[in-house]
Amino acid sequence: MPPREIEIRPASDEDIPAVVELVADRIGDEDSEEAEMVLRDPGFDRRRWFVAADGADVLATAAVFPGQLTVGGVTVGAGTVEFVATQEAAEGRGLVRKLMDQIHATASSRGEMVQWIVGITYFYRKFGYEYAIPVGGIHSLGVGEAPEMPSGWSVVEAPAADIAAVAAAQQAAGAQADVSLGATAQMWDFYRRSPAYRVLIAQGPGGPAFGRVYSYEDDRYLFDVVTGSAAGAAALASAASEGGSKELTVMSRPAAAAHLEDLPERTESGDAYYVRAADPVALLEALRPELGKRLTAADLDDEGDALISMYGSSIRFTYGNGRIGPMRREGPVHGPISAGGSGVPPDQIVSLILG
Repeated sequence: MPPREIEIRPASDEDIPAVVELVADRIGDEDSEEAEMVLRDPGFDRRRWFVAADGADVLATAAVFPGQLTVGGVTVGAGTVEFVATQEAAEGRGLVRKLMDQIHATASSRGEMVQWIVGITYFYRKFGYEYAIPVGGIHSLGVGEAPEMPSGWSVVEAPAADIAAVAAAQQAAGAQADVSLGATAQMWDFYRRSPAYRVLIAQGPGGPAFGRVYSYEDDRYLFDVVTGSAAGAAALASAASEGGSKELTVMSRPAAAAHLEDLPERTESGDAYYVRAADPVALLEALRPELGKRLTAADLDDEGDALISMYGSSIRFTYGNGRIGPMRREGPVHGPISAGGSGVPPDQIVSLILG
């Protein structure tokens, strides 16, 4: 009898125990608790969580959570790939590729123009992802190096009633960067309830500050800092490091960078987020209003018809007078320089657009 074909499908209620066990075995116990919390949440779209199943046996799993990509004044849907796990005995059978193919094939139905992930070095390049958005700088604090809690400040874990305000503050902070990846309010509520994260709100003179903390063994990581003062940053760092008793890595971001200068010197992380765009032409078309603004800000007198060749296909658009024309999808151009254009390797086009 031939072997039964592996089924790639959204996770069902019956799959939840097996998915949770798989995530616990291959990723970690706290992550498995978060996976179960999300899968049992009635507000979560189960079509975002996929399994590779042999009958009732879940061999591999992967999920894609709702997010957004902001470039200046333009925001598009972006899916965040998480919980990629395969049974050890099922490795090497291409199951992750099949799961990723399903995530990509159903992206437009979820309103996603891009997907992104933080994952194994190089691995996701095999599925069309590029190291497209640099993570940027970090501030590293050893045990005992975190600032003391500033006078007049206190930090609490965000209650459910404040999650909408946290999400709005995060979106506003992301808009101050040239390019940012962000989470939806639903995702911030998942972070609030997850055993793997703490969503913090610092209150003190000058207004609130926000951050998200991830714990890994004895290390702490502080992400998504939103603050209008150095005191707010110090309060978050003090709380995230548990009063200086844990090592802490603070991820810098443009909106908060000026208020992190009292922390240890910023260093470049050297890391980048994997990003995939199935249709770079459609992504450029969506970003066209922002590109026109940037052309105007550059105060260039040039105008013409631009050509970007990806060798197997090409993109053309007019530009000038502060305006960029509609993106035109065209065929192969193997000699783009002689045609007055530029050539870009197809596996680097997203880096060119976003990096």
